Formats: sequence, C-alpha cells, structure tokens
Amino acid sequence: MLKILFSMGVTIKISDTNSYLAKNLLWYLKSLTEAKEYGFLEIIEESDLELTDAQVEELDKRYDHFLKNKDDYPDWEQVKQKYLG
Repeated sequence: MLKILFSMGVTIKISDTNSYLAKNLLWYLKSLTEAKEYGFLEIIEESDLELTDAQVEELDKRYDHFLKNKDDYPDWEQVKQKYLG
C-alpha cells in the first residue's frame, strides 16, 4: 500500500503497487517531488494500516450516524465555498 499526502490534506492510496500503471504513476509522482515547484508534494510509503477492534467499532458508529443524519451535514461544494470562496 502506498499513501501519498499533499499539504492540503489529500490522500491518495494505491493498493496494487505491482501493476504496470501503478508503477508508472508512482515513478511520475516521485519525479515531481524532486522538483522545487512541487515542494508541497510528499510521498510516504507505508505498510497496510490495521485498525483495532475499538477503532473499527467507532468508525462504524460514526458512519451509521452519518447515514441516518446526512441531510444535517453540508455537501462538499458548500464546505469548499466556505473556505475557498
């Protein structure tokens, strides 16, 4: 598993790092990290993350709450406009 972090908080996960396309994409992204114009880009290679049972239970509880109350939350466009608009 490969995890790519951008300074704005975007995470990209590449699960099949052995495929031809994934290797090419990784090579390209790594090459960008060496250019000073892309100083905001960082690549962190990690092993698969494993959650504890308590963490899984908490995430399931939060997800269930969201599904039951999703109309109470703003959509992405509203959030984006609030902070970027």
